[in-house]
Amino acid sequence: MKCIVCQDGETRAGATTVTLARKGHMVVIKDVPAEICEHCGEDYVDPHIIQDIVASIDKMPENDILVDVRHYVPGPATC
Repeated sequence: MKCIVCQDGETRAGATTVTLARKGHMVVIKDVPAEICEHCGEDYVDPHIIQDIVASIDKMPENDILVDVRHYVPGPATC
């Protein structure tokens, strides 16, 4: 697809890092599938993947960890 940001590049399948702040914690998910612009590097993650990640984060137990770095795993058990 054509990049919405730079309007010059085309996107290609790749992986990105998603960072979300939830429940007072910062969660970093690495290697998330995405379409990435070959020109400017803008990444586009499928909304269903984001929904799975958010649902997984919402199920995480409360703890004293302020920053959590995880690897993306496809499916309902995202991280």
